[in-house]
Amino acid sequence: MDADIRVWFIQRAQSVNPFQVEKDNLRNEIESVLKLLHRIDQRVDPEFLQIDGSQRVYLSIERQMRELGELSSGFASVVKLFQAIISGYAGFSNSKDLQNLPGVVLIDEIESHLHVGWQVNIVRHLKALFPNTQFFISTHSPLVLTQLEQGEAYLLERDAKDGVVKSSVIDSPNMKAFADVLEETFGVDLNALKRDALVSEDQSATKRALLDLVKQRRERQGGKQA
Repeated sequence: MDADIRVWFIQRAQSVNPFQVEKDNLRNEIESVLKLLHRIDQRVDPEFLQIDGSQRVYLSIERQMRELGELSSGFASVVKLFQAIISGYAGFSNSKDLQNLPGVVLIDEIESHLHVGWQVNIVRHLKALFPNTQFFISTHSPLVLTQLEQGEAYLLERDAKDGVVKSSVIDSPNMKAFADVLEETFGVDLNALKRDALVSEDQSATKRALLDLVKQRRERQGGKQA
């Protein structure tokens, strides 16, 4: 992951022509990604990118140089996502405002490599940063699902009779409790899981108590024989 996002920056930075009057698209791609990162985290300097002689890439975060390899896996995943979207738009447009271009983006299992904090915010960020992009996103994360409004979420299920995958609207997931989303959409009963966990803990505690009693009894018997 870190190597991928590092190579992306290096390839574009090395291909930029410093003698060109107009900004070329490769430079625009880099600047666009940095601006996007700044919008989701204002600690990121949108005008700073440095590559040293060993091909290490640095951003400025809170006015301190940070190598890409130091970034959390979640933040690195967001960087890679922005790189992919911006590169896609730059491939067919010379616009200086790539993030506002109209388009369609497909993202499979968006929650992959994203920790909880990013999962609960990623859809909101994408809507704000790419206002003219229509996103089609697959997910198995209820945290991602709870960000979606009425008409934005669909459940895909394969019909047991004819094998055809069919869709049904998930009503206003952003208005539902997390436990309800889990049960209604993913078939996970959170309360049942809690009960099972308690039963399991009780059984484990009982087993430990019995083993302690057996151990104590053996120790007492050993003392009598001595």
